[in-house]
Amino acid sequence: MTPEIQGEWSDNDADVPALARMRTYTTWTMIFVVAGYVFLVAGGSHSPWILAATLGVGALVCWQCRYWEHGAPRALTAVAVVASYALFCVVVGAHISPICGVAFALSIGLVVTTPPFTQWPWTLLAVALAVLPALGFGADRGYVAGVVAMMAGSVALFRGNRFGFGLFLEVNQARQATAELAVIRERYRFAADLHDIQGQALHVSRLKLRLADKLLDDDPAQARTQVREAEQLIADAIAETRRLAYGQRTLTFAGELANSESLIRAAGITVTIDGTVPLGHRLDELFGLVVREATTNLLRHAHAEHVAVAVGADSVQIVNDGVTEGTRALSGLARLGERFAAAGGTLTTSRDGQTFTTSARGTAEVPAASQART
Repeated sequence: MTPEIQGEWSDNDADVPALARMRTYTTWTMIFVVAGYVFLVAGGSHSPWILAATLGVGALVCWQCRYWEHGAPRALTAVAVVASYALFCVVVGAHISPICGVAFALSIGLVVTTPPFTQWPWTLLAVALAVLPALGFGADRGYVAGVVAMMAGSVALFRGNRFGFGLFLEVNQARQATAELAVIRERYRFAADLHDIQGQALHVSRLKLRLADKLLDDDPAQARTQVREAEQLIADAIAETRRLAYGQRTLTFAGELANSESLIRAAGITVTIDGTVPLGHRLDELFGLVVREATTNLLRHAHAEHVAVAVGADSVQIVNDGVTEGTRALSGLARLGERFAAAGGTLTTSRDGQTFTTSARGTAEVPAASQART
């Protein structure tokens, strides 16, 4: 979409300071440019009548310029066009330089560059109106060429003005879209963190409360233990949610691994962890997100009995059993895979019978493409 078409010149953004300033600057620039042309032409006039007429018509055209964006009121437009055309005919009839009729070129140039007259046939009609008096008064080819050049210059001036303002509108819209996208991304990040915090804790708490209900008659002491553990999980989830809401929560690979180990064991699943979390890895947060997402998935979608986590200097692998046939597509890991790819790493998942494996691997250096994106 070109700036000229995009510039439907809506006032919906009139409260945006930068846009309002740009409109004011553009409007007054056009007025000063038109006034400058008029004064320049009037100053070279040897007839006091032509001088007075040029200044009067020029004032009308300057007033018309105030409405360059949406078009001047019809009455003002009609008066400015008719008066400037009459002056132009007088200038041509007296065989004075066509530049003395520049007011008509500026007035009609404003009209044919303002919707709904922006189509080229209107411009050609305007040029024909200017050429007609020259031909009628027997002007030579050089004079006619001067008239055409003056009309073309006027139209080019106002079209260039609209094109420049349209470019500014595009930049302004792009700036707004970028700001809205940043807000959406932040909301998505917050929603994903909230889902992970509460989803894990609530799922494990539900399992513990179910177990407590079964043990209530046969082993009340063990049932109370399960209830207390569920209560502690809920309290931890509330605290984590509060820290997230106030921007105090930080995500680390080591922290997520420890939290996942606690949740998996609390759900009655055995877990083994081999290896040591590397310190200061550039993908530390992404590795933590992988552990969190894999833990959430196995707690919600599998009936695992054992989970094995292998941590390397540049990788992490989570293997769990108990995968069911009806396991849904894991969109969270798919989105993380895109983030790993953008950062120069890889994230893969595979299934072998009832065993599900999630593997993430980073690289020692940041790829040049990733650096450019970040």
